Amino acid sequence: MIILKDKLGKTISGESISFIETPNKEGIIVPEYIIIHFTAGRGAENSINWFKDPTAKASAHIIIDSDGRITQMVEFNKKAWHAGRSRWADRSGFNDFSIGIELENPGRLTKVNERFYAWFEKEYSKDVVVTAKHKHENETSYWHSFTEKQLDTCFQVCKLLMETYNIKNILGHDDIAPFRKNDPGPAFPMENFRAKLLGREDDTADMYKVNTEYANVRNGAGIEFEAIAELKKDTQVEFIKSKLGWFYVYVLFKPGKDGEPIYGWINSDLLTKI
Repeated sequence: MIILKDKLGKTISGESISFIETPNKEGIIVPEYIIIHFTAGRGAENSINWFKDPTAKASAHIIIDSDGRITQMVEFNKKAWHAGRSRWADRSGFNDFSIGIELENPGRLTKVNERFYAWFEKEYSKDVVVTAKHKHENETSYWHSFTEKQLDTCFQVCKLLMETYNIKNILGHDDIAPFRKNDPGPAFPMENFRAKLLGREDDTADMYKVNTEYANVRNGAGIEFEAIAELKKDTQVEFIKSKLGWFYVYVLFKPGKDGEPIYGWINSDLLTKI
């Protein structure tokens, strides 16, 4: 598989990759991140047709079907409309600098009398159901699994994108819009993907909890900076980076007053690794 003029060429087996252009795109971008989504739809063809519709005001760079087939809809150096209102660490507006990959998958399922249904009322076999707790939720839910072919294709595409562009990280839609979106969800092996593609020895995120009665989250690495949130003991956070004895973190399970995720700095002495 190769990339020519910001489009995927043939697959490893020599098959051509479809390019079906969407009108839902904008100007030139320099890709820095890969964002993984699930379609939450009725099938790849349905998702492709939706992204072709100008009234949808949504798109992605590629869609990967459950059998591993790839359809590209936006050149990798063009802006697709996949991220929406988004923020992670100190970056926001991820449409401007990311590549969106949609995996065909109905997403969260509902269990009714030992049967499992998608939001569009299609029933699925229990063999494809994953029971897991989303990292931003407290209760377990039911999720449709991803196929091996789908995951392998996604891995190969991400690897190629990293070799071609200056990709800094691979994130889920639920990382950049955690209280608004839940894709790709716990059925997708995100940390394993990151570990293999980014060369990390450990495939788990660094998680901490507050070890004192209260801890302030500040907008800078120091007590002289404004406190933007107060966390109670045992509140969990995800480590992002460090500076001068302070950790820049994402606060789990606790949106800010505006409903957006809380990011900020906490003195590392106030945190214990989980």
